[in-house]
Amino acid sequence: MSLPVALQPGYAAEPGGQPTGFLQLVSEGMWRFASAILVPMVVALALVAAGCGGGGADHAATATVGASKASASCKLTKAQRRTVALARTDIVRLRRIEAPVQSFSQRGAPHEEQLTGKFLLDLGTTKLPVNVFSHLLHQAKVATRLCGDCGSALETEEPVLGTRSGMTTAQCG
Repeated sequence: MSLPVALQPGYAAEPGGQPTGFLQLVSEGMWRFASAILVPMVVALALVAAGCGGGGADHAATATVGASKASASCKLTKAQRRTVALARTDIVRLRRIEAPVQSFSQRGAPHEEQLTGKFLLDLGTTKLPVNVFSHLLHQAKVATRLCGDCGSALETEEPVLGTRSGMTTAQCG
């Protein structure tokens, strides 16, 4: 089976008829056609991308105002603030315990599992808003990334349905 003349090595790709040694896979007319299609598509895509960012400043300002209104109406009680403070203290301790650890283990560093349990007990003393609870839980997961059992325990407490339904911003405990 032989290749068409235009695909054979040495076929004249230059107007003078001199063999080039390369395969000519696409004719010059095909390149003109491709560039006639691609250039307008790239320009249109650039215009769409530029148009998407135009109103970003207005949305950001609105989101900031909305977030401040939500946080203003959703103040934590004294008991909730105490719970958050205890949880943050536990997270700092978890980071200190795991700092010298270099590799993953199922049981973690000594006393890391006990401190994770204390963190979960402290976090469960009062009902916190879903966004605060999730944020503290995420920080604890990052602090215990090299402890398998600790990560499993923290995963069981994650409020999956609350974060998926969009109720994380304005829910007060």
